[in-house]
Amino acid sequence: MKKLLLIGLLASVLAGCNSDSNDELTCPPSPVAIDIANYAVVAEQNSANTLTPIAFDTYKIKLSGMGDGVYQDGNEPDPNKEYADCPVAAVVLGSINSITAINVYSSADYSSELTAGMSLNSIFNVTEMYVNDFDYFNEGGYASVADFADILPTTAPVFIELKPNQAPELQSSHIFYIDIYFANGKTFTLETEEVALF
Repeated sequence: MKKLLLIGLLASVLAGCNSDSNDELTCPPSPVAIDIANYAVVAEQNSANTLTPIAFDTYKIKLSGMGDGVYQDGNEPDPNKEYADCPVAAVVLGSINSITAINVYSSADYSSELTAGMSLNSIFNVTEMYVNDFDYFNEGGYASVADFADILPTTAPVFIELKPNQAPELQSSHIFYIDIYFANGKTFTLETEEVALF
């Protein structure tokens, strides 16, 4: 009985080795970058409590780029081909886009000098960003959005996190707007939920 089982097992292994390898599904090609089509504002705070006043230094605005994958020439996925379900490595891809300008402003006065609609680029720090050619943490402190704007144009970040570096003059409610401009003419105007800061 053991011999019969061993022979059957050996026969099945040999049959598998002789199967046509063209019948096996391959993994799809992996993108090398992202063509950003839009940014999403990722809410940090609970939307039900946005008007409960919070300290300025606990507030963050997170922007996440979304778009289509860009592939190496000759290595694009074939829409007529069936691919295997393969595990995908957790890799943050850069973008192929070039950012030319960014501006942060508010629906309300931040101070008597920074009234509604004025640029708050010096008031917001970049606390996280995925861009190869910009060091947002330098000499023990974060760079401001104004510092980032000084190096533009550069590769558009896929992910950006912004945080105010000073409190508003008075406790006030704000809707923050972020305008992002790309060299290819794409523009994005992003809006946060209303938040009360002190």
